[in-house]
Amino acid sequence: MPQDNTQNMPDLHQTYLVLLNRVCRIHHRFGDQFPTIGEQHTYRRTENNNWMAAFWPGILWLTWAATSDDEIRRHAESLLPSFRQRLDRQVHITHDLGFLYTLSARAQYQLTGDETARQLALRAAGLLAKRYNAAGRYLQAWGDLTHPVERGRTIIDSMMNVPLLFWASREENREDYYTHAANHLDTLRQYLIREDGSSYHAYFFNPDTGDPLYPKTVQGYSDHSLWSRGQAWTIYGCAVASEWCPEQDYLSTAKKAARRFIDELPPDGIPWWDLRLPPHAPHHRDTSAGAVAAAGMVRIACLSEGEEAEFWRQQAETMFITLTIHCLDTHPEAEGFLRQGAAHVPDGWGIGGYLIYGDYFYLEGLQFLLGRGPDFWGNGTLERRLNLSAVPAVGKSEHP
Repeated sequence: MPQDNTQNMPDLHQTYLVLLNRVCRIHHRFGDQFPTIGEQHTYRRTENNNWMAAFWPGILWLTWAATSDDEIRRHAESLLPSFRQRLDRQVHITHDLGFLYTLSARAQYQLTGDETARQLALRAAGLLAKRYNAAGRYLQAWGDLTHPVERGRTIIDSMMNVPLLFWASREENREDYYTHAANHLDTLRQYLIREDGSSYHAYFFNPDTGDPLYPKTVQGYSDHSLWSRGQAWTIYGCAVASEWCPEQDYLSTAKKAARRFIDELPPDGIPWWDLRLPPHAPHHRDTSAGAVAAAGMVRIACLSEGEEAEFWRQQAETMFITLTIHCLDTHPEAEGFLRQGAAHVPDGWGIGGYLIYGDYFYLEGLQFLLGRGPDFWGNGTLERRLNLSAVPAVGKSEHP
């Protein structure tokens, strides 16, 4: 990864305080709605009806853990009933149950001991487990379980959804949940991660026989290119998998994927939305891919030893510095953190502004880099290895 030689390098600890201060200052603007994508210093508000909803309560819980601000906690807790209503009404029941209930219900239970939140997370895990296709050993990504096409699709993003199954398997002693999650990861590594460490976005199987069919993309440039956020999910997801399945050496897979990501970055170190774009293709940045990848590299560093740990820490720090210098929104009324996200370039939406998941992993990754918890994805290994310490009072300045 290229090193930035800017003389005025940002203080990442101060940047972290700026982010916490910003959340404390603007969270009330959203009320019972959810920020998803944004532009012109402002987030769009939505109901709790899409896969992105839980990143906002995730940000609130990270902020509360750092600041002990009771208003932040009350805001986060006030959002949980809408996640129960999602399940009651069967809203967007896909593999994204993992994203949705890890950062809302599991996070709330983990930090507060709220049994209602625990039961909601376990309920979501049960629905996620039903998406397991035994013939192909994968979790169906999208669509109804009887859908003639979607029954055979799984996608690389699902690496981030299986931690909910691992967590639920431990909470309820459900060996079947663990087996489903472990088998799914094995299938992803076998078919969606290429020999050079790059990844396919999606892969289709015969849902009745389990036979592998072909790779496919929805959000990348082409079926055989390298969608940058998918590669970032690969890095982060494999690092988390190494905690839950230590005997399978997913940490080596995470490192290989991370090296591939670094090797294919453009000279300025800010990822394009796809890392293998031909010259004539639209070239848009995706800072969310950079934030997820950097957060994943911090996890790799925390789980490694000696020179390896220091190498990955330096790679992550370089990415965070690059994103902070070039992409952090410093406008005094900014509601988000990182500009220049790219949600879905082929469909032409969410390009150039905030992405809530990019902001979540930017905050979480900086927190890990500074040696702080909590961690909502793993089994506790990361937190035990971090040098946990109290976070100083949030600074008054909005300028890192």
